[in-house]
Order: sequence, then structure tokens, then C-alpha cells
Amino acid sequence: MRSKVLLAVGLMLLEACGGDNSSATMNASGEASIAPEPERSSAAPAVQKVDLDCDKFKPQSATGGQPADDVAGLRHGMTEEQVRGVLLCKNASYAINANKNNASLPAGGQISQINLNADTGMDKVNVWLLGPAGAERVVHVDRTIEYSGGKELPVANITKEVAGKYGSFDDTGYGSQRSGWIVRARNGERMTNSNTNYGECRSHNLRTDKVLPCLHAISYEVVPNQQNPALASRFNVAMTSFAMTNEMITATMDHQADAVRRAEEKADTQGLDL
Repeated sequence: MRSKVLLAVGLMLLEACGGDNSSATMNASGEASIAPEPERSSAAPAVQKVDLDCDKFKPQSATGGQPADDVAGLRHGMTEEQVRGVLLCKNASYAINANKNNASLPAGGQISQINLNADTGMDKVNVWLLGPAGAERVVHVDRTIEYSGGKELPVANITKEVAGKYGSFDDTGYGSQRSGWIVRARNGERMTNSNTNYGECRSHNLRTDKVLPCLHAISYEVVPNQQNPALASRFNVAMTSFAMTNEMITATMDHQADAVRRAEEKADTQGLDL
């Protein structure tokens, strides 16, 4: 069954002209109006209906009894289209932006990188995708939720729910702050701070310069309310897949090697017109 979602594609922003803080607004024709028409809301967003097949964009999670490694249904290996679909089917209020750049590879050349962010104003999701151009896959997801006054959640409830999904964390919190990490080696075993590679793997830095001996790193952080530290003012959870990063580096290098082979075959066939 197809689900209709609303995608906000524009928002009318009102600005005072010449520093005048009067109640003048802009009407539909763009002219200044001291008294806006009562039946119109000049600050209302322009909304366009977008028909998304939300049965096609299902949230993903680990299978086969594997430890949870998704953030809000976004998981390593997903495409940009899948990410956008899952986010908009989850909440049509997300404003989604993305930019592309390149990162250097250890053997030379570059790998395509997409940085996508979705934001409702109180709920922010950042996604990094790597891979050959046009075939990038998710390698990192983080989400930050902010709570407005009167809508805060108890810190204890958040930490309990996070542990219920991901398992026990290595506690790195201090004072009333709550935070922790889960770091796994390439074979899936849990690493501890006594392991020599723990410090390097306990990171959300994007590393394309070397292959790290880690599967993934998951972290969370709860920032307490200043007036009432038992309540949370902000919550963040993040996942970085080092295994998928390595897989995308290999795929990009293979893509480059294929391009060289095709160029060599073409050169052998056609030669040079000197």
C-alpha cells in the first residue's frame, strides 16, 4: 500500500527592512502590508505532496542474532535513495541536504563521499556515504535529539533504552553526564580499553588512509538539563562501520583498476594516431 508523505519544500521567511521592527509583513504579491489578511498566515510553509512508496523504504536492522548496529533504521551499506526514503517515511518534516566531495585513498586516487543531513529543528540526523561515484554506501550515522522545556525525558529511561537495544556500554560519562562506547574487533568480538587497538577504534573519524582492525564503533551521550540533571536536554547516538569503509575503499580501487584495463584494451585496439 502506498503511503502519502508531506515534504516541506519551502518556507517563507519574514525580515524587517532597514532595521524597522514594526509588524509589517509581506503579502502574496511581495508587497509590504501592515495588517495581513486574517485568513492567510504569512509564515506558513509552502508544502508539496510527494508520493513515496514507504513499503519500498523499510528501516533496516541486524539479522541472524547479530548485535544491533542501526541508528533509527539507518544501517551501513544503504544507498542515498534508501536513506532519504526511510527518513521521509519516518518523518516528512525532515529538511534534507547533501553535499559531495572526495577523500584521498592510501594507494592514490580518490573516493567519492556524500555528507547528508536531515533536520527538523529538534531532531538531526547526519549520514556519511563512501564508494565509487554513483555507488556510495552508508558508513556512518549519528542522530541528535533535543528536548524543549517540559518535554524532557528522564536520563535513566534513555540509558536503559539504549542499553536494551545495543547492549552494555563502556561508561565514559562524568558528573551527571551519561555517555559510553561499544567497540568491536573485525571478527565481531567486543573490545575493551585493555586492548591495544581500542583507542584507535573508539572513534567516529572517517579513515580512508589505512585499514583499521575494527568492525564498528557505537556511542551514545546524554546531556542533562542544567536545572534538573535527572532530565535530559539532549541525546546523541552514533555508529561508524569501519568494515563497510574498508569494503567501499576496495570497491573504489577495483573500479579504478577496471577503468585502467578498459583504457588499455582500447589503446591496444586503436593505438595512437601520431
